[in-house]
Amino acid sequence: MRWWQAALWGLAGGGAASVLSLATAVVSCGYHWPWSKKNRRGRGELGPRLFVLAAGAVLGAAVAAAAHDQISGPWSAFLFGVGAPATIRGLLSGVEVAPPRTHPAPVPRSAPRKPLPAPGSGEVREDAP
Repeated sequence: MRWWQAALWGLAGGGAASVLSLATAVVSCGYHWPWSKKNRRGRGELGPRLFVLAAGAVLGAAVAAAAHDQISGPWSAFLFGVGAPATIRGLLSGVEVAPPRTHPAPVPRSAPRKPLPAPGSGEVREDAP
């Protein structure tokens, strides 16, 4: 495999991960587009449902195409296609994407607290740590 072929397969892998992330977001939004401000209840739209279906098919095709040298027959290619979305989801399960953190507002300093009185003999303080 040449460097540019490896680069194209790497690009396909990155695209597959992005497609799977978007498909997961569509499913979690009740088959509505994540950026849509429509009501999230109900059956969902046809477009997002077709996208999720097509995303799984494209992922299966990409994985089977990437492993074509190692595949000996149609059953193996079928199994690669079936397992592709779950495999990529498993690979991405350790990746966490979070919005950038903002610096918290400074906490105002309060006056020093007075110490609590010491318990007497045989007493138990309820507020002690």
